[in-house]
Amino acid sequence: MSGAGAVGSTLSCEQAAERAWDVGIIGAGVAGASLAIRLARKGLSVLLIEAQKFPREKVCGGCLNQRAIASLAELGVLADCQAAGAVPIQWLRIRQFRRDHRWRFPEMLSIRRSTLDSLLVQAAIDSGAAYLDQTTATLDEAAEQGDCEVRLQLRSESADPDGHAVPGVRVAEVRVSAAVVAAGLTRSPLVRRAEWPAEIAHGSRIGVQSLVPAELLERQAWSWSEGLQLSSPDELRMLVGSSGYLGISRTDGSYFDLAAAVDPEAVRKHKSIGLVIDQLLGECGLPPLGELNPQRWASTPHLTRASWPVARNRVFLIGDAMGYVEPFTGEGMSWGLAGARQLSDLLREALADSTLSGSTAGQPEARWNAWAMGQRRRNQSICRWVAGQVRHPVRAAWLLNGLDWFPPVRNMILRKATR
Repeated sequence: MSGAGAVGSTLSCEQAAERAWDVGIIGAGVAGASLAIRLARKGLSVLLIEAQKFPREKVCGGCLNQRAIASLAELGVLADCQAAGAVPIQWLRIRQFRRDHRWRFPEMLSIRRSTLDSLLVQAAIDSGAAYLDQTTATLDEAAEQGDCEVRLQLRSESADPDGHAVPGVRVAEVRVSAAVVAAGLTRSPLVRRAEWPAEIAHGSRIGVQSLVPAELLERQAWSWSEGLQLSSPDELRMLVGSSGYLGISRTDGSYFDLAAAVDPEAVRKHKSIGLVIDQLLGECGLPPLGELNPQRWASTPHLTRASWPVARNRVFLIGDAMGYVEPFTGEGMSWGLAGARQLSDLLREALADSTLSGSTAGQPEARWNAWAMGQRRRNQSICRWVAGQVRHPVRAAWLLNGLDWFPPVRNMILRKATR
């Protein structure tokens, strides 16, 4: 089995508006869908809302580290990921310019986001959550004035009996006791909302990605197969250059996942993401992608950012919407999965005790803001540190050589990054 099948809505906008829900979750990526699974299994009524049609690809390196693997096992989805063709990764090969550093690290899995997200959404449906796809949701301003419910405005394309879009838009209002924004870096339901500021770090890079069929990449010039050891499917290859870094790993569906963090200034200079990637490859002693260079690389907004607050008036942010730093070994997905575990317990307790937006000092919004602050401080520190090192070629070279010379230090860093 390779990949995951299509997942469709379980109800219409009009049907969703006919009742009140305990929790409405906007965004069905890793954080949103895993939260829906946990809340539905706790007996809460959950409406999961997604703007796109699954399966769909998303800019992501697709690596599941040890923390993420443990979370997926707890959710009962890990076996589905393995059956769908997730590729075990046991080695990290870093190339800075023309020197390789190859280290063994705790096993990870490489999987396309189209596969993982579809499996998680299906698990949420199977757990009892309702699902609306191809639907956008915005928060009703009036809902933040102390009401006991949050109102979500839904907009969805009309569809014929076979599910094909037809001209026209359906609009509905849904009432939820709590709303969760899991809409990624853009935080689309909160755009231009002054009470939900987000700070983008100076010099932040952007994420770019492309999936290349394995058979095409393996037929490329010999220097590709020799230099990157493409015959070894259990390696994550990281190429570090002056304008960013590129990760390459084999993934399900017989693809190679090419995911990078690059300087937006370099993209503007070259007027092409593909040319920036070719420059990086050249600095590492490899030929350009040439005819394999995709006509269109998918990209993200600036990666390193922080939202504050991440909870107020019955609205909670989770996953990338809370804040993000440049990723290296699947941190983004593992943080989203960990956040879903934490927030599911908090919301179940709050809804049972009716303490949402209450007057007590320990109200759920205050607790979630405190947890987010600690999460960023503890779990993102190593990524900030590594990101700072790789921006300086001489410093990065000394660091990589030092990790070769002192395996105990290297192994400690790898464990912290992947477990």
